[in-house]
Amino acid sequence: MILWLLAVPAFSGFPLNHVQGVIVPGAGYGWVGYGIVIHVVTWVLLGKKAYRIALFISMLITLPVVLLGAGISFAGLFIRGWDPVLQAHYSAHYISLAITMLTVIPLALSMVAVIPFHRIEYRLLQKSHGASIMEKSALMFLRVFSHIFYFVIPNILEVIREERLFPIIAGRRKIPGVASLAIHRRLTIMVRILIHIGVEGICAAVRYIPLWADEISRLPGRNRIKKKSKNNLPPNKSKDKI
Repeated sequence: MILWLLAVPAFSGFPLNHVQGVIVPGAGYGWVGYGIVIHVVTWVLLGKKAYRIALFISMLITLPVVLLGAGISFAGLFIRGWDPVLQAHYSAHYISLAITMLTVIPLALSMVAVIPFHRIEYRLLQKSHGASIMEKSALMFLRVFSHIFYFVIPNILEVIREERLFPIIAGRRKIPGVASLAIHRRLTIMVRILIHIGVEGICAAVRYIPLWADEISRLPGRNRIKKKSKNNLPPNKSKDKI
């Protein structure tokens, strides 16, 4: 209920869009304060581990969208001729977009994360009257989502933390005996690492889908349960007399 109430300003824009004043163009006091509140509440409700997962997913979605969009926009400005007015407009737009995405995505992930997936899955599996096609599809979705959110992403974060990849690329931690890398070289390595992480995440996410699909397809359907129950009915008394 707390998360649903906090989601009202994000969907309606009230009163965030009516708060006067900006920190920098594109970063208004309303959205910045709202984002801080969302992150604090998410940390408290979900805990440190789940919050880190939500924040990682948000950054993984936000950074490519904002950086690629800004890069394409400024490349267009450079080709057509530099316009300070458009430059200021684009800067404010992408700053606002980054703040909005880093606020709304963790909120949406938190609203999904608090759903008791394992309890719902257990109830679907324990139904005595069989499972419909929609229930089997929901069970498949629950399996895949919980596997990605609670297994794949934490493992990726653990590998990144143990290997300490990003501090080396950013130049904050030097490798003994290796010279500091140039900026374009760091960016190249960063792109390769992100591609590797993406491919590894996709492979880990779809790894058990055929097994789960076969397991869920073997669950008895409702029509089959009904037919069995009809066949097990006692014979008609009038037929027995005849």
